[in-house]
Amino acid sequence: MSQAESKRSLSTTEGFQSNVIQALQLAKKDLESKNEKANFIRIIMRFPKIRAVFDRLRAIHTRCDKSGDGEVDMDELTEAMTELFNEGRAEGRDPIKPSVVARTLSISEVEGEGEKKSQGLDVKQFIVMCAIGFILAEENKDISTFGGMLASGDDAYRVAMTDVVTAYLSFDREGKGYFTADEFNGFMTASKRADAAKSFFTDERWAELDVSGDGKVEFEEFVYAFSRWVSGDDDDDDDDDDEEGRNRSKNPLASRVLLALQLSKSILDKQKKDVNFTRIIMRFPKIHHVFDRIRTTHEKYDLNKDGRIQLQELHDAMKELMNEKNEDGTDAIDYSTVENIFMLSDLDHHGLQEGLDAKEFIVFCAVGFILAEAGGKSAKLVTGEVSANDEGYRKAMMDIVGAYLTFDKEGKGYFTSDEMHTAVSGCRKKDAGNLLTPERWRELDMDHSGRVDFEEFVHAFSTWVTAGDDEDE
Repeated sequence: MSQAESKRSLSTTEGFQSNVIQALQLAKKDLESKNEKANFIRIIMRFPKIRAVFDRLRAIHTRCDKSGDGEVDMDELTEAMTELFNEGRAEGRDPIKPSVVARTLSISEVEGEGEKKSQGLDVKQFIVMCAIGFILAEENKDISTFGGMLASGDDAYRVAMTDVVTAYLSFDREGKGYFTADEFNGFMTASKRADAAKSFFTDERWAELDVSGDGKVEFEEFVYAFSRWVSGDDDDDDDDDDEEGRNRSKNPLASRVLLALQLSKSILDKQKKDVNFTRIIMRFPKIHHVFDRIRTTHEKYDLNKDGRIQLQELHDAMKELMNEKNEDGTDAIDYSTVENIFMLSDLDHHGLQEGLDAKEFIVFCAVGFILAEAGGKSAKLVTGEVSANDEGYRKAMMDIVGAYLTFDKEGKGYFTSDEMHTAVSGCRKKDAGNLLTPERWRELDMDHSGRVDFEEFVHAFSTWVTAGDDEDE
């Protein structure tokens, strides 16, 4: 098929799918030219790096979802693409074509048999769209797709998407655009690590893959299921969490925190400020001073003097501190946001009744700050508003964010012990190396998940800054 024919055929559903198959064929030939074989077992070993990219895509999905309904529709996607195009992320390519955007969105709407299609893409469908856009842009150097634009200048994204395609070709070895149950089972028989393959590829996995139930798994269906495997999504994972426990995955603010970290990273990148933990250590005395003020506030509003601020006490404190009213005289503070930040900060899982201790209250303030920086009006009425007129507070909070991004360099919402070790190894001065010991990692990873999120980091960071204040710290 000529380049002109390829471009014309994108205007029809059949032609669009033909282009996807053509792109898969190209990826297959590229592997063969390098004498490489599609090997899913090797890809499994790369899940952490792919997950990091998928987490970034989740944050981008949240940013694109202007309406806040959990889905990205045609208008929102076109607006996001236009922004990327204007940033020069599609240099040398054709202008954005609405027909291509519509076809990409439509083919990405993976739904189960009998399910009604929605008007937009949820997070997993959004990842599917990015993968389809990536392979189409790789095959056709003229078209502009969202997934193709994201690959511009982003090696980690490019590698992750290449891994997705390679994983798919482990089953569809001919690159014909689908694979069957026989081919799925044949992979396990042919694999040199058959035991490992069989332990992963169960009958339940096939059911997850064959979303449409037609006995064939197309590329988009594969990516939809693959995104779940990589991210470890499981609806039953949180069943044993306490009703009032810190269930971060179900907290509606978790995605906004991730977006706020992405925006903070973008600001630092534009300012060409290299996050440096050693420099932040030198600022510990000034950060300590701000933390002392936060502790004083905590003590003031701990009315029953039990060392914790309960949710009701926090509500009363904010009424006094913010003194904000709507035009009709009602409180302007969004108490649902307050409660959600409260639950994110409840790292010892004591719940709403027992409340937050002083270090968790520092976490509460830090989360409120970054949400306010991301532009959330309700968050500004929680804890971020104070930073507008308090330069010392603002600098301390930005130092916390900078310190966190020393380890989570991609702003994906967490970092691992390997990433911490890499960051420490890069420190020229011994101060950071002496501070960031294996013992510190145990302080950071409070839930023993192997990953440290922003709230866990702030909790441990507050201990390091105020070390020596209390004997138990």
